[in-house]
Amino acid sequence: MEYSKIPSPAFVLDEKLLRKNLELIDWVQKEAGIEIILAFKGFAMWSAFPLVRHYLKGATASSLNEARLCFEEMKTRAHVYSPVYFEKEFDELLGYTSHIVFNSFNQFEKYYAKRSWATIKFPVGSG
Repeated sequence: MEYSKIPSPAFVLDEKLLRKNLELIDWVQKEAGIEIILAFKGFAMWSAFPLVRHYLKGATASSLNEARLCFEEMKTRAHVYSPVYFEKEFDELLGYTSHIVFNSFNQFEKYYAKRSWATIKFPVGSG
């Protein structure tokens, strides 16, 4: 590869190394009998999601845009947690959500009736 031909600035990904890491993650999932989901905060290179989604079955999201990204690029609904949900976005957010975590009982009471089919969770120690 001629590195001088890569435009700058640029994100460069070694697909072979990414695949090796994803295969290790897949092995851990199978051995432990669990599903590991992608954290967009740690890896949000959506151009690699067609490869990533073959190994990981979902992602976390903390906003409407991240949930939409998961739905459109990972081809699955997101696990959503946000300290604050915007009322004007909440119905659309639920369309991209499989699981939603509320930060407080007040949030739960405010949005519970709109939940449709999403799984509802509370973090330990929420007030």
